[in-house]
Amino acid sequence: MIPKKKNQTNNKKTPLISVIMAVHNSENFLEESILSVLGQSFKDFELILIDDLSTDDSLKITQKYKKKDRRIILLKNKKNLGPAGTRNEGLKKARGKYIAILDSDDLSHPERLKRQFNYLEEHPDIFLVGSSAIFIDEEGREIRRFRKYMNPELLSWRLPKSCSIIHSSIMFRNGQNMFYNEEYKYAHDYAFYLEALSRNKELINVPDFLVKYRVSGDSISVKKRREQVYFRNLIMRRYSFLNKRSLYAIKKIYFSLFLFFFYLRTFLEKRNLRK
Repeated sequence: MIPKKKNQTNNKKTPLISVIMAVHNSENFLEESILSVLGQSFKDFELILIDDLSTDDSLKITQKYKKKDRRIILLKNKKNLGPAGTRNEGLKKARGKYIAILDSDDLSHPERLKRQFNYLEEHPDIFLVGSSAIFIDEEGREIRRFRKYMNPELLSWRLPKSCSIIHSSIMFRNGQNMFYNEEYKYAHDYAFYLEALSRNKELINVPDFLVKYRVSGDSISVKKRREQVYFRNLIMRRYSFLNKRSLYAIKKIYFSLFLFFFYLRTFLEKRNLRK
């Protein structure tokens, strides 16, 4: 059952943004991730931490910050639900007008919530906004920059062919009955975007680098790479009908050229960073 949007717990003022962070054995980076949310210039938010039966000190860390900041809501799963199910628990609890997602090893820019909130307020036709990201290693050193393009039509054309949104960077509108499909365990974010497209919702990326995305040996994109590719292929087949949306030939050519030079720029930036 989806909670009513205006429902208030303990007579607390309803926050404008609900930040959802699924937590599972993230002790090495969790504290830094939590602090990146608590240090936001935008203060009207709640931070929902959901522990998915961690076996390390993750729960102790979340409990410590729960005592320090009233904006933190701490939940603990009764059984292991995985990332999709855990985030759905957070969505059921969220009271904010907007939902922001952050993984428990990633970092948010201090202006992230403010910029994305303002964007969605100024663009009521947009359902979800992502951003560009700086990829960092386990020590926090920059690996490369993942630059995103700001064009909803281009994104809707490209997304069914490739996941073009960074999950830790998204903010979207609450109360629209959008949940993660737990069937796609290691690619539920991709299924979420395509489901939104299938409902004719507009998605966009802003070029600002609003998150730092951590690449580590324990991340799903590394540890479960084969499984992730498998689920993404299943999702592409399920939403293959999105590829049949009409688009003028000249616009396809324009988009293709745009992406070529866009990815060339990204490649050159990556090469220069390595040097």
